[in-house]
Amino acid sequence: MLMTREPLSPAEARAALDTLDETRARIAALGVCPPWRHAAFGVIMALLVGGTGFPLPIQTSAMALAFGLMAVVFVYDRRRYGVFINGYRKGATRPFTFALLGVMLGLLVLQIWLRDRHAADVVHLAIAAVAFAVGTTASVIWARLFRRDLERRV
Repeated sequence: MLMTREPLSPAEARAALDTLDETRARIAALGVCPPWRHAAFGVIMALLVGGTGFPLPIQTSAMALAFGLMAVVFVYDRRRYGVFINGYRKGATRPFTFALLGVMLGLLVLQIWLRDRHAADVVHLAIAAVAFAVGTTASVIWARLFRRDLERRV
């Protein structure tokens, strides 16, 4: 099929923009997640960060559980939305994702440092709770940024 460089009529251009707007709105709707989906991300972060503060068998179990939950979320997203959108996509979500990664790595380093100093289990659980709260809140904010990015007109 040969494409020509003939200019679009104003009506054709308007129709193309309307189609683009509708498509972007449908994709933006992917950012609307049920509350349990945000909490699931928080739990994954809590397991990955929190498990590190405990002995190896608990660390391993926490990591296996986190990866299993990641698989559940991935399958859910693919079934419900037809796609899985990662946090490293271009746009406003990317710097936010890197900031979240920095916070989680900081909590992870803190867990390891405290574990090496034999901190009480309750301290490790408190850090896991912080990771849960940060992860859940970040998931909500990330979804809002994602929707805002896609709802903006080109």
